[in-house]
Amino acid sequence: MAERETTVTPFQIGRVAETGTRALLLSQTRVPVFLLLAPALVITLIFLIVPVLFLLFISFTAGRSFLQDVPTFTVGNYTSVFTDYLENLRESVTLALLATFVDLVFGFPFAYILIRKVGYRDLVRAFMIFPMFGALYIAFGLRFLLLSNGMFGPIIKALNGIGIQVPIYGLHSVIFAMAIFTFPFMVMNIGAALSNIDPQLEEAAECLGAKKWQTLVRVLLPLSAPGILAGVLMCFGWNIGAFAEPVFLGGVAEQRAIAWTMYQRGIINFDFGLASAMGIVLMAIAFGVTYFSLRFSRGALAD
Repeated sequence: MAERETTVTPFQIGRVAETGTRALLLSQTRVPVFLLLAPALVITLIFLIVPVLFLLFISFTAGRSFLQDVPTFTVGNYTSVFTDYLENLRESVTLALLATFVDLVFGFPFAYILIRKVGYRDLVRAFMIFPMFGALYIAFGLRFLLLSNGMFGPIIKALNGIGIQVPIYGLHSVIFAMAIFTFPFMVMNIGAALSNIDPQLEEAAECLGAKKWQTLVRVLLPLSAPGILAGVLMCFGWNIGAFAEPVFLGGVAEQRAIAWTMYQRGIINFDFGLASAMGIVLMAIAFGVTYFSLRFSRGALAD
């Protein structure tokens, strides 16, 4: 039986050549892509991974013994954080929760108005960048605004003159400053979730006889829940390590925040082991909250 002849067309030869050329180009471009990632990996390793590992190492040493040739290792630093300094940690968590609650109460209506009612929303978003310059600027500015010769001084004097005592520094001032700093994070997350909700759903609810509060509870809140949760977690993660606000605006109770206590133990008392353990605990909480925030924000931030 004669073998069947196979005819190869020039088109097939061209396809084979094109496929081989493409595979060769892909194999040649793998190395440059890795080289492009190498600087970022090196910077991450040097300025993030190594310092965190070094801080973790110091947290298991007693006092300043890590400076000695043979450091004294102990787990008592972490035991002390969750026993002796548990109130300080609880104070930080309380401040973060209260500030996050204020952000949520004012952030949801602000985000709704920004997305549904405001035409120049990009301009408003640009102005919202200013609080993100730093908590230190906000706390330092508010401290002087609340002084007797500051902008709010005459208002406070007038209220005190009619018998309304307004404490200048304390819990309310700290919460206000912390809420200002993290307010953009709440608005951006909720705004991103609301922008993905079709306005026709609200119109359909109104046509079916739903009132404004029913539309809010049964339509807007459930659909924007990922953005709300992401905003809450992000604001809490930023506020848990508040340092400038309790120092500049807080009283004795607020200045027990764990970040300020960590500064006192490490810089003033030279107890580097305990201060490092406090820092590791704060980072663990912040990283955990940030991780869940990114997971829950995927649906809200998708355009």
